[in-house]
Amino acid sequence: MNVDAQALINKMTSNYAQTIAIKDQQLAMAQVQIDQLNAKLAEKEAPRDGKNA
Repeated sequence: MNVDAQALINKMTSNYAQTIAIKDQQLAMAQVQIDQLNAKLAEKEAPRDGKNA
């Protein structure tokens, strides 16, 4: 394999890995938001002073 082809493959692999890392970060942030919303929902649904029991 010539040097130019290997360099291109390396760059594409690096770009792909970077894209995956960004998507992982976005998923982690979305999961935090989901957890926060679930916590808010649980607070709303929790019985208070015998209400909603």
